[in-house]
Amino acid sequence: MRNWVIFLTIVFSLGFISPECSADDAALQRLTALLDPVKSLQANFVQTVTDADKKVLQTSQGTIAVKRGNRLRWETTSPFSYLIVTDGAVMWRFDKDLDQATRQKFSGQLADTPALILSGETQRIKANFDVSREPGKDGEYFRLQPKQKGALFRALTLAFTNNGISQLVLQDNLDQRTEIRFSSLVANPALSDTLFHFDPPKGVDVVVDEP
Repeated sequence: MRNWVIFLTIVFSLGFISPECSADDAALQRLTALLDPVKSLQANFVQTVTDADKKVLQTSQGTIAVKRGNRLRWETTSPFSYLIVTDGAVMWRFDKDLDQATRQKFSGQLADTPALILSGETQRIKANFDVSREPGKDGEYFRLQPKQKGALFRALTLAFTNNGISQLVLQDNLDQRTEIRFSSLVANPALSDTLFHFDPPKGVDVVVDEP
């Protein structure tokens, strides 16, 4: 089964934190310092999904483009073609194999998913997640764990190499692990807003999933 992990909207709109902070606040402050300078981003990605026994369930690859203002273009190119794109108002999902496009309103509900962990305000993240920081041999790692029961995932880990984000790892409540590694990453490229606009191709079945 295809795993549509949509926690890739790294819009980098975190706020500032008081210098007088706990260890948890210090980790969030450092995370903010790494993300705040990035207004847009482009990269290639490889996504690997494994089960609790570390068996690989799925591997896919493609490209991602992100721009502040909740703009995202996430395009899987192999082993299938699938597009997720939003301009911050409407989100589209286009399955080329099925010739089907789904239109959704970009709502607060979507903003609470792992997709948008880093697109919200610092205080919202602080209120809902425990944030810890661990230096590593090849960079820094930040682990976000939901405080509330019933969250969609158990933990989200972000890895930074040379001050740039290099990896995202999501562990869900069934111990399924989704790892996304970025390559050829470009910070602050000039991205036109048209990149985040989608017009369904002629003949495609359009499903409107809105209340």
